[in-house]
Amino acid sequence: MRFEKWIRDWKTALAENFFLRSLCLLLALGLILNASLFKRKERIIVVPPEINKQFWVESNRVSPEYLEQMGVFFAILGGNLSPSNAAYSVKFLSNYIPSDVYGDVRTELASQASYIVKHNITQAFFPSAINVIDGENRVLVEGNTIRNIGTTRISQEKMVFNVKFQMKDFKLMIEEFFIDYPERKRQKEQKEPREQREQKSKSREGN
Repeated sequence: MRFEKWIRDWKTALAENFFLRSLCLLLALGLILNASLFKRKERIIVVPPEINKQFWVESNRVSPEYLEQMGVFFAILGGNLSPSNAAYSVKFLSNYIPSDVYGDVRTELASQASYIVKHNITQAFFPSAINVIDGENRVLVEGNTIRNIGTTRISQEKMVFNVKFQMKDFKLMIEEFFIDYPERKRQKEQKEPREQREQKSKSREGN
């Protein structure tokens, strides 16, 4: 009787041992699968610029709010230049230029970058006003720009980035990208009448 009881206990112990080993194996496999296949991956997508307004995007249209934020982003990128980042900024902006206008826009950007590098200029741009011309997909970003050579300030003036976008297949591209200088334009307009008066005066004296 004792021998039969010992056999039963031994079989029971073997069954429990097998069960516990199987359970441990399943737990180990679960941990491995959780760490490899079933582990949840989290990804934070940062879209420049910081999205602080609600906007919408369609296949060939985009909301004014998105145009405004992207216009400011590209203006800051193109307005803050130094010899160390000028080439990179041109390359980055070039990714948003469609092939049909790539040559003209990139030439304009490259010439500015070349001038910055050649003269060792650091340029900082501080936006102060934004105007979205919705019907044209155009954004005007006005601000002050300061240029230094080393630690010496060489100029400070108003600068307006004129950025025209095109939307195609949900992708925003730059169709036009150029800079206006309101103060230079005003000075030129004031100077031209003076020169015209001087020419008329010389013409009368000649007669």
